Amino acid sequence: MALHGSKCVAGFTLVELVVVLILVGILAAVAGPRFVDRTAEQRGFRDAAKAAIQHARHVAVASRRFVCVILTPGPGPAGLLGLRMDTNEPEAVAAINCATNVAMPVADRNCANPNEVCAPNGVTLGGGGVIFDALGRSVTAPNVLAAVVNVAITGQPNITVQPETGYVQ
Repeated sequence: MALHGSKCVAGFTLVELVVVLILVGILAAVAGPRFVDRTAEQRGFRDAAKAAIQHARHVAVASRRFVCVILTPGPGPAGLLGLRMDTNEPEAVAAINCATNVAMPVADRNCANPNEVCAPNGVTLGGGGVIFDALGRSVTAPNVLAAVVNVAITGQPNITVQPETGYVQ
């Protein structure tokens, strides 16, 4: 505020205005991209999907049944992983029929069913499903080992399931 005669003149100087505009520009350039960044959602979904696949393997071994990880590829909530079990004993099964839902330890709030993990908006899921046998191996049919299975998630490393051991990495 400057005094000119007996009048008070209020306002900013040109230098102050330019400095404030420069600071706002820097803040927008640094903080702006973080508002639209999906890295945290991608990482969180990858962790949830990996945990669901590991849970399926553990359920297969503990219950001595075939457990299927049904993968529906797609973007956002259309992309999901679902867990189902064949309730027949593995020795009596000629063809695997995973019809019974296997609930997750913690339900995904983005999904309607307790046996599913759904991708959040902005995250795309791809790849193939997995079937675990009673020994925890990845199979395509009773006593037929699968090839290495990869599950792809936008912007994240693939989740890989090894066939002989069922190891999820």
